[in-house]
Amino acid sequence: MGRVLRWLGLGVAALVASACLVAVAARFSDGPIGPFPGGPLVAGELVRDAAPDWSFATDMGSIELEVDPESPLSRTVWLAVVGGVLYVPCGFPETKTWPHQALRDARVVLRIDGRRYERQAVRESDPARLRLLGAEVARKYGVGDEAAAVAGEDVWFFRMDPRPAA
Repeated sequence: MGRVLRWLGLGVAALVASACLVAVAARFSDGPIGPFPGGPLVAGELVRDAAPDWSFATDMGSIELEVDPESPLSRTVWLAVVGGVLYVPCGFPETKTWPHQALRDARVVLRIDGRRYERQAVRESDPARLRLLGAEVARKYGVGDEAAAVAGEDVWFFRMDPRPAA
């Protein structure tokens, strides 16, 4: 029994060490690696279209989002497209750092299909729009509901607007 427990302990230690190595490597990579936040999004064509129609992304499951331009970190996020406008939802925002970083400094970078878009993340507050977004997330991902989106506590939505001219 002792030998089995020793091998089990070694296996668990190896898994934890591997996860730690991937997490550290992700911080220095171009984008997130799986669930681990990554470094700045640098690869890919920078698209300068100020107001694209995001309908092409409607059925995509996830995109990459970079926040905090002073110390950029990227992560994989869900998306919702309503009326050609792109939104990034954040469930349970009190447990995450990125939505609070986006509120402090709204400059973000998105990477979709290898193309990068510099955007301004604006938290949506219109109840009618939040109902539509909640319904879209429920349809697309099979989670959440309109009530959670309308409450605005469990789910925040950030509209990806063009950045103002510098």
